[in-house]
Amino acid sequence: MAFKQNLPIPAVIFALLVAGVVAAVLFHTPPEEDQIRQAIDQYVAKLGPVSHLEIHGTVADIITQDKGRLIYAEFEKKDGAWTYARNLAEEFSEAMKSPEIQKTVVLHLGERVSQRLKMAVTFKEGLRFDYRLGRESEGALVGQCDVSFAYPKVADQQRLGKYSEYFEWKNGRWQSLGPGSLFDAIGPPK
Repeated sequence: MAFKQNLPIPAVIFALLVAGVVAAVLFHTPPEEDQIRQAIDQYVAKLGPVSHLEIHGTVADIITQDKGRLIYAEFEKKDGAWTYARNLAEEFSEAMKSPEIQKTVVLHLGERVSQRLKMAVTFKEGLRFDYRLGRESEGALVGQCDVSFAYPKVADQQRLGKYSEYFEWKNGRWQSLGPGSLFDAIGPPK
């Protein structure tokens, strides 16, 4: 003798709902922002006490408490997980020490001074390069390189000047935004 057993419809619906909730919990991944934040929190935990932390997309601006060191930590996604990739402050410092970058900056400086004075100019070796990173009001991370120099002597006057060129992180390296700006400074005669 055979008999037929029917499951009540509410029990089937309840079982499907429970299976759906379990699947959602097991297969749900947090949003990208949360994943980046988790990677940043793991990195910051290794640094020790931090006095300041700001997140700008995939870059965390961090100031350590012990030495007041500023770190612009960039994170990238590798094998499906966000991980620390590089300190953009160190990358910028290395780039500004590069002979290729310094040569380009001096070339741009020469173009600006030549345009202003309407004559060819050359610079001696040993120009001093000062550089820094900072955030613009819109939040973009921008590097600035300043070069102090002396204009060609006119009569007995030697004017001093400063040249500033700006850089951005693009395609995995710091790239110049093009010739920068000249600033005049009246200094003592040399």
